[in-house]
Amino acid sequence: MRPALLTAVLALATTGCAARGFEKLYPGMTAAQVADTMGKGPARAQEFADGSSAWYFDEDHCVLMRGQVLVAKSTTETRTAVRTPMGKLEDEAKAWCGPPGTDGRHEQTLETPFGTFKGTVDPAAVTDQVRNSVRNQQVPPPSENSQQPTP
Repeated sequence: MRPALLTAVLALATTGCAARGFEKLYPGMTAAQVADTMGKGPARAQEFADGSSAWYFDEDHCVLMRGQVLVAKSTTETRTAVRTPMGKLEDEAKAWCGPPGTDGRHEQTLETPFGTFKGTVDPAAVTDQVRNSVRNQQVPPPSENSQQPTP
């Protein structure tokens, strides 16, 4: 990290609610205005080869700074892809503040009566996990020595 940016990040770091003030941020704000609006500095920062840096206030809120000026912001977005009585599939695009041409992270969550599965949902892998879960919960067959009721 460059010394000036590191000093600014350390000087601005305080505690508080990450989302408070985030909706008021807009492109063109200076680093000082961003910190003042948020009531704190970023929880972590990441520098890129093009000279820009990402300031993450938490896992769901970030801004992209270039030359100590805010150029973009991002929040985590959750979309419910499928909702049925037997389960729900959500797709989550995590907050990403990288330079143009870089991609962020996507995470999927599948909730079923058999459990919750996170990550990139592969239908075949989920089917195998559900089958194994059901097999582990099956009642064992009666032993040969057990008495059967007479009809």
